[in-house]
Amino acid sequence: MLAMQGSCVRHACGVSYHSRAPRSRPLVRAAAEDQPHEASGRRRAVLAGGALLGGLLLPRVGGGGAASAAGAGSTSSIYDLSAAMEERDVALSKYRGQVVLVVNVASATLYEKYRRDGFTILAFPCNQFGGQAPGSSQEERDFARKKFGLDELEVYDKIEVNGPGTHPIYRVLKRQQPISQPSSSPPPPGEPGRIEWNYTKFLVDRDGVARKRFKPAFDPLEFEADVRLLLAGKDPLPSECIMHPGRMVCKVDI
Repeated sequence: MLAMQGSCVRHACGVSYHSRAPRSRPLVRAAAEDQPHEASGRRRAVLAGGALLGGLLLPRVGGGGAASAAGAGSTSSIYDLSAAMEERDVALSKYRGQVVLVVNVASATLYEKYRRDGFTILAFPCNQFGGQAPGSSQEERDFARKKFGLDELEVYDKIEVNGPGTHPIYRVLKRQQPISQPSSSPPPPGEPGRIEWNYTKFLVDRDGVARKRFKPAFDPLEFEADVRLLLAGKDPLPSECIMHPGRMVCKVDI
């Protein structure tokens, strides 16, 4: 999964491109404005975007209880899990072979550009950040689809991404990528891999493994190269390329 929380919900996952789509600068500004100290009741949601791979179905995991936690600890792929949509369990195995973006917010531009290549977006509304997704799961689903004009956007039921009720999908994602990039800092104290705010983005490969995690204000179009590499079955760029794109290791043909 490209795990990136792919188009936004409620307010809302070294290569040069000559035909790059215009950057959605409002997304960058919105993400920067949505930090905890500026939360003012504006509603946000956690989005998961990309195509998923999978295997096993778990018993209902929408609430993220004890059984869910056990399931998350026994797998290295989010494609071995399921999530609730419209109060029905959906096996993420249906996305097998695709690249997924799991994110609090994502880029509709990336989705439109790469969906035919096996890239999709999954949305997981979350109300843990300033109470920004207070509606029912269906209300958040309707809002997201209308806001981004994507009737096919798969918006799952609301979940928790931090604390004891963390959904199994996010337990796996945070375990695999505990630090958001760009960063040279160690994981913060407390809960390992804690999601800092809406717009935290995970990039997941075709095997359901989180390969990168990006900070809330990081523009999804800035890691377009990683999306293309994963779609081509290659490794993403080294993390150092975010800050030093001119290094030789970052010059990759896709």
